[in-house]
Amino acid sequence: MAQILTLLFYLFLVDTLQIQVSSAVTDVFVKTGDDLILNLTAKVPPDAIWSWQFKNKAIATFITGIKSTVQESHAGRIEIDEKSKFKLKNLLKSDSGIYIAKVAAPRDEELTQYNVTVQDPVSPVDLTFTCSSSSSSYNLTATCRTDDISVTLRCDYLTCDQEEEERRSITRSGSSLLIYKSKESIVCSHSNRVSRIETINQIDNHCFELAKRRIMTIINITRIILAALLVVVFTVTVVIRKCKRKTKPEEVMYEFPE
Repeated sequence: MAQILTLLFYLFLVDTLQIQVSSAVTDVFVKTGDDLILNLTAKVPPDAIWSWQFKNKAIATFITGIKSTVQESHAGRIEIDEKSKFKLKNLLKSDSGIYIAKVAAPRDEELTQYNVTVQDPVSPVDLTFTCSSSSSSYNLTATCRTDDISVTLRCDYLTCDQEEEERRSITRSGSSLLIYKSKESIVCSHSNRVSRIETINQIDNHCFELAKRRIMTIINITRIILAALLVVVFTVTVVIRKCKRKTKPEEVMYEFPE
């Protein structure tokens, strides 16, 4: 009797573990408008009646050896081949949710679970630069912007040495907006689990016009100073010469008697 109870407990434990393993949920992310193939991760028992369910309602039913049937709610949106490969076509956001392959007979059993999330592709990004000067260098501000969110990266233009790991990012509504420096470029990236858009722009020359204006200002100031110095030197030279002429002794003429 004890042996029988032990065997029954062992079978119950194995059956429970199989159900737990088969019930593991697999996360899947799909872009809006794409198709999705759901594969069984467990073997269908012989002569079984089973179905793919969405939101606890069967959308496709299978009887081993007999042609499958698709519910009217998903007519034209599901493709099934002879190996019971299950394909969802042209997914919409409303198709997000739990999909379960479940056996109804000879016994109730879950075969596979998928947690499907349908997302729109991310929007394009705009990468802009602003340059301002300080007493000794230039400050560069790079702004990565999309929709109603933005993120910035600031550094000294002459010593912009942030490593790639030093990033600025913001996450909203399942998407991430990221900006970082990679070598001599600034990278602006907008991504989610189904799409990614990047804009890459080199740092060089974004402060060129400001640097050019600053150099020209310095040159013009230098020219003015040099011109003023030349005028001063010339004026001083003229004054000194005039002073020397005034202080020079007059020549005395002596007449000798014949």
